[in-house]
Amino acid sequence: MPESGKSQALGQAGGFIRDLANYVGRRTPGLLLLVAAGAVLEGASLFLLVPLLATLFAGDNPLSGLPAAVWTLLPQVRDSARLPIILLLFGGVMGLRALVLWQRDLRLGALQIGYLESKRSMLAQALADSRWTELNALGHGRITHLMSGDIQRCSAGVHFLLQGGVAVVLVVVQAAVAVMLAPQLALVALGLLAVGALVMGRWLGATRYIGARVTAANMAIMVELGRFLGGLKAAMSQNMDAAFVAGFRRDLDLAARQQIAFVNRQAALRVMWSLLGAAVACGVLMLGYFVLGSPPAVLLALLVVLARVAAPAAQIQSGMQQIAYALPAWQALQQILTELPLRDRTGEPATSQLPRNRPVRFEGVTCLHTASGGRGGVRELSIALQPGELIAVGGSSGAGKTTFADLLAGLLEPQQGQITVGDQRLDAGTVPDWRSRLAYVTQDPLLFNDTVRNNLLWGGVDADETAIARALELTGADQVVGRMPEGLDSIVGENGALVSGGERQRLALSRALLRRPEVMILDEATSALDAESEAAVLAALAALEPRPLMVVISHRPQVLAACDRRLMFEGGRLIDDTRR
Repeated sequence: MPESGKSQALGQAGGFIRDLANYVGRRTPGLLLLVAAGAVLEGASLFLLVPLLATLFAGDNPLSGLPAAVWTLLPQVRDSARLPIILLLFGGVMGLRALVLWQRDLRLGALQIGYLESKRSMLAQALADSRWTELNALGHGRITHLMSGDIQRCSAGVHFLLQGGVAVVLVVVQAAVAVMLAPQLALVALGLLAVGALVMGRWLGATRYIGARVTAANMAIMVELGRFLGGLKAAMSQNMDAAFVAGFRRDLDLAARQQIAFVNRQAALRVMWSLLGAAVACGVLMLGYFVLGSPPAVLLALLVVLARVAAPAAQIQSGMQQIAYALPAWQALQQILTELPLRDRTGEPATSQLPRNRPVRFEGVTCLHTASGGRGGVRELSIALQPGELIAVGGSSGAGKTTFADLLAGLLEPQQGQITVGDQRLDAGTVPDWRSRLAYVTQDPLLFNDTVRNNLLWGGVDADETAIARALELTGADQVVGRMPEGLDSIVGENGALVSGGERQRLALSRALLRRPEVMILDEATSALDAESEAAVLAALAALEPRPLMVVISHRPQVLAACDRRLMFEGGRLIDDTRR
């Protein structure tokens, strides 16, 4: 890997570790104590193997140095009682160790889950706090993939990072036990294992590259899937589903090959560690037995310790591979959180209130879409909208109709000019209050896989049965609900799949009316209705008392003719403003 790539990888790894360390430090101050206690008890259980083996194989004290101290703790105990007492001590240490490890692993699991959910929550908050232009530019496929695949890979990386930290403490304690048992042999063995770890560590760069490829491939899968589902009806009606499946399979195959390559590296790493551990153990035993003349009990205990050291050492190496694999996913998450910075609400001033039922004025407003080279949007728009007006907005595709509606809803901000309500400017401080009294219904409204009632009351709308019945009657949705087996408690399916497009629009219009809005924006909101039904709905809306300011975007001449005022856009400019 080039030096720049190594520096970048190290920087990302450091950021990942710091991010997790900050989360851990704030939530589980006792975790480090549990990790240390577990490692110390592990070392104590290994150290007790020496007198246990010496009792089994020798019967007297064949030991010297520090291991002999354990033996001499029982100077007055008869030989027949020494073994049960040592076994009792060993069992007590192992039992206490099991309890400590239980609490340790419980806290580690809670940390992993909590970290994952905190990232999901941060991403959701960042999306909610972002401007519409920023949010719309991200793409649904990217967001979906971050919320699912990338965060899951981050979770796996967190798991191995936490377990790797535990493994490091274990290795240190177990290495210390090995040195106390047989200093020369232990240093030789640990040196050989360290050299092996350095050699195998060269795979980390390639693993990070594989992780980046998997992130890109999975992102392509989600984007392609979103495109297909968005145009599912058109694709199937034109036999285009086969072409989609072929492209989808190509993306799946690429992602699968990269994931298999990672699994192959992990499996090869485990095999290499097993072979290295066996070779080092055999070599050290031969050195101790033939050259140094170490006691058999010490050699057997050392063999057990080295076998235990090799396991967490392999776990550290494997964990580093997993972390390298997860780094691109973590980096993608951090990038989007940087693109959509969280708004600090702690010192935010109270939201300003706008005056009620006042004219809305566009004063020299220009808002162009930079992503399209400045071709879309509105230019130098000056217009006043009066409370209670029923305004039709027309024009060719890309003329500026939707941009005008999004500006009115506060989704977009003018690049030049200003929008005022009464004598107060519509800006970041006043737009929350403005949106609380606005209803926006699109051509393809969103319905949740829930009951009709919960869909109507979505967003905390407070309405009784009488208000619900009146709203359904105005839009003709009362007949739709009346045909459903459970009435208001009937499930509408995912995105309203169990009702037709026109019925979905009627329900969405009813939901908008239940907000009791001061302003209603209907962007092709009746396009799925036939001409007679559309006329009836518009007449009912026009007869509302009091009537909100209603802006109706449509391509249909009969809709334009049914309104009090008509605005026509072309090339981002208002070319006609006619009142009946």
